[in-house]
Amino acid sequence: MSKTAAYGVSAVTFTPTGGSAISFQAIVKDSLQFNDQAGSQQEIEVEDMEGPYAILQTSAGTRGFTMDTYDMTGAVYSSLYAQIGKRPTGAVSITTKALDDIPAMTFAWTKMQVTVTRAGTLGKSGFPNFHLEFRELTTTNQQGQEQSGHTVTPVESNGGGGSGGNGG
Repeated sequence: MSKTAAYGVSAVTFTPTGGSAISFQAIVKDSLQFNDQAGSQQEIEVEDMEGPYAILQTSAGTRGFTMDTYDMTGAVYSSLYAQIGKRPTGAVSITTKALDDIPAMTFAWTKMQVTVTRAGTLGKSGFPNFHLEFRELTTTNQQGQEQSGHTVTPVESNGGGGSGGNGG
């Protein structure tokens, strides 16, 4: 029986709506972090009651992740540099690595918004990088009803071992 954890990052791919896929290499170690947040609520209180009279949802929760990449190859650099100050949307996938009996997994979102900023240093003490913030957007079916736009699937093994596939 294989374990159900996720280990390491093999690939991250962003496909802007109407554009070509961008696969990121040189992902900064331990920089990919999920940052989901619960929605906020407002408690309505009235005199002479111990508990709240009503609880109203004041904002929806958010789901997403952030990551940094040192990838400054020509195609990636020009694609990302063009997005600074904009908020493009598209599909995103993260493929993890296989390790012993932990299978590689692909986390995929059909609709996310990305915010791109540059960070880091250009010199002998570090490298410049792109900081990417991905935020999941609502996905709807043809009737306009909200549906899940996120899947997690195991990557099929090709009989090799150790490093996992690049299923995204």
